Amino acid sequence: MVKTLTILFVLLITSAVQAQALAIRTTETECTPTGCRQLIGTGACAYVGDIENRSVFLTAAHNVNQARTIHVGYNGQWWEAVVKYREYSGSADYAIIETVRIPAKICFEVSNRIPQDGSAATAYGYSQGIYNLRSLKARIRIRNGGGYFTKIVEKGDSGGPILVNGEVVGIIKGHDYRETVYTDSVRIRRKLISVYGRIPCCGCETPAIADQGAVKPDPDPSSSTDLTSLQDEVTRLKAEIDKLNKTQIPVWIVDADGKPVAKQTYPLGDPIKLRFKAVKQSEAK
Repeated sequence: MVKTLTILFVLLITSAVQAQALAIRTTETECTPTGCRQLIGTGACAYVGDIENRSVFLTAAHNVNQARTIHVGYNGQWWEAVVKYREYSGSADYAIIETVRIPAKICFEVSNRIPQDGSAATAYGYSQGIYNLRSLKARIRIRNGGGYFTKIVEKGDSGGPILVNGEVVGIIKGHDYRETVYTDSVRIRRKLISVYGRIPCCGCETPAIADQGAVKPDPDPSSSTDLTSLQDEVTRLKAEIDKLNKTQIPVWIVDADGKPVAKQTYPLGDPIKLRFKAVKQSEAK
């Protein structure tokens, strides 16, 4: 009984200190030729706000892909959750899940910008136990179109948020034995807008409609290279147009016998004017 009370007390205190980064618990059924058994999985999720009477969370898709039940731990109890959307392919590994509306007033804001390479960041997860939230500080690396966190997370951290300047810039996917891999927030934010027509929020009953066109990444080295290439292409096209504007088309005037007698030139694109002279033939006698 004392152990149970201690666990609930820790969960309660953790929720009060960091209500936005929460634990997630799933159950799965694994069957073999000899029988079936129930597996319990643990991970992390990020509370990103409410939509009407529901609370919305982000986690890793692989946390819930085979889940029979999903629960989010908040305020000393487990809240049953359902999957609203999930994507688990290529560089994407995230899911949007919902519970009934939880009594929370603090949530994370999902960033609409890709952080600059080298930005200081903090990751949150539950690798040291489902009731023991931990933070890990490192830096962001942006390369090859993907996002990386320069320290390695552990089992149980999957689905946890990575923050830069207090905003979620990614959801932990896993690691490649050198650093942590995450799904970037710009991609996730676009999907939130697609699913709900707006971004979930805390403490607001009628959140404003989100402007999907406003979701723009900050300039980074790769996008600068693309911009330079585009500018070079525009310059080249302008030179070609100038060259065509200066092109002259020669027109020869020939006599009745087909011999050239005069030459005129016309700029490309201008109409060519042809003049004919009437010749009166003498009547045959």
